Amino acid sequence: MAVSAKAAGSNSPITISATAYSNHAITGWTIYVDSNLVFRKNTSASSIGLPIGISHGSHSVVVKAWDSTGANGGTSLNVNVGGVAPSSSTASISNGGLIPKPPSNAKLFNGIDQMSGWIACSACANSGTASSYWFKQWVRNPSLDGASMQTYIKGSYDSWADDLFVKKFGDQTWARNIEFSMNFLWNAPKTKQSNGRYVVQAIEFDARMLIGEFKYLFGTQCNYAYGTWDIWSNTGYKWEHTALPCQKWAPNSWHKVTWYFTIDDNHKSLHYVAVRVDGVDYKVDKWMAAGSVPYNKEFLVQFEQDTDQNGDPWYLWADNIQVALW
Repeated sequence: MAVSAKAAGSNSPITISATAYSNHAITGWTIYVDSNLVFRKNTSASSIGLPIGISHGSHSVVVKAWDSTGANGGTSLNVNVGGVAPSSSTASISNGGLIPKPPSNAKLFNGIDQMSGWIACSACANSGTASSYWFKQWVRNPSLDGASMQTYIKGSYDSWADDLFVKKFGDQTWARNIEFSMNFLWNAPKTKQSNGRYVVQAIEFDARMLIGEFKYLFGTQCNYAYGTWDIWSNTGYKWEHTALPCQKWAPNSWHKVTWYFTIDDNHKSLHYVAVRVDGVDYKVDKWMAAGSVPYNKEFLVQFEQDTDQNGDPWYLWADNIQVALW
């Protein structure tokens, strides 16, 4: 079995195209950038072509394919990325400069998607209530590490709907830095509406810290409808569009989002610092005021599915959910 591949472009995202040659049916593909898995798909396609977000600098890209006998073949590429082509001045490239590496004394929560204690709700999402929603853990396929968390949403006919999946960690109010990352893939019985838009309305990634009578809710969403990344106003109780374009990820491919937030407890404010999407960093640098709540001490992370005005159903698989606090 053999694999040939090539990379096109000098700015991120780089388009990786590959073809596998075997006497047996192809069953899957993976792509690694600097030994990190960035794409995995079980498919019979003998050729693939897709954009991969890669940060500035020189990188090693390895493309592998498998056939029905279990045999595999691969090839490696050396890719040099000169930059990105953003549609907004808020985007910038970084080799980790916008999102710091957690210090050695950081408290790490790994494999959160495999932890017990998840809560699912729809009414608490403060929008249209789903007619059906659920989650299931330890899903083998699709997954990156053999155990993903699958979620589902369906609205009523001709009705918007949201659902929310929450994991609480108790009192972590000593922390002022939050780094929250999640790998995910989505798919649906019908991926597009009649107007050609995806059935996904938005995908939301949130972290919340309650410190006494103040709420530091870092709400973020990739808003497919408007094509922007949005952030949540704790005092205005509304989403605010940023100038950062939303990627509008296509179905059936893995992606990774990492958000970095900080808290200024002295001034009761929260800072949306930056987001990393598939290895590329984007500057947000937006300060917001904290909200008010009854006295509590609690930290949680959550993610949300929003479906379109028709209530079309879709699935999401979350894997390798991680949090670092310091």
